[in-house]
Order: sequence, then structure tokens, then C-alpha cells
Amino acid sequence: QFWPDAPPQKPNFLKRNALISAYSMAAIVVEAGENSGARNLAGHAVEQARPLILTDLVAEANEWAKALVDRPDVYVASSLAEIRSILDTIRSKKAFNGSAGDSGVV
Repeated sequence: QFWPDAPPQKPNFLKRNALISAYSMAAIVVEAGENSGARNLAGHAVEQARPLILTDLVAEANEWAKALVDRPDVYVASSLAEIRSILDTIRSKKAFNGSAGDSGVV
């Protein structure tokens, strides 16, 4: 969708979020506002049935995040250790389901 040497352009940021979500093992949102690009990324993750990890601060401060918390594969973490634990769980599920071809975590 974008050439490797294409410069960042504001109109492409939201499209890029869809790609980031699709190619990632999980999307992790550590800081976001009600109208942020991170909200867009989170929405793509849920739409694409990709795991989404929100920090507890994001989940508590944003109405959109509160609405996502009860969705499948949406996790809330309060520490880096908890994020790591959730990622380990996601990796285990993917390995069990035979879908270990994801490129990584964004």
C-alpha cells in the first residue's frame, strides 16, 4: 500500500494503522485520547479480530476503550509484567492453533 521510501503524510496515518494491526501479533495502546490515532488502531484490531492490549489508564480514561474492554481478545494491563504475561498467553494460543506466522508485536 505504501512504498518503503514514502514520506509520512497525515492522510495515510489511519490507513497505516490498519496495516499495523493486520501484521502484528497484538496491538498495544499505552496512551490515547478520545480522538487519537491509537483509537483508530484499536478499532482496526477489534475489526480484524486481532488481540488488543490497553493499559488500565487508557481503559479508564476513554469511553471508546471502556466499550471495547468486554470484547473478545481485548485485554487490560496495569504493568509491563502484565503485558508480557498477556503476550505469552497470546503466543501460546497462536502456537496451539497453528497460526504462528505473525511478524511480531507493534
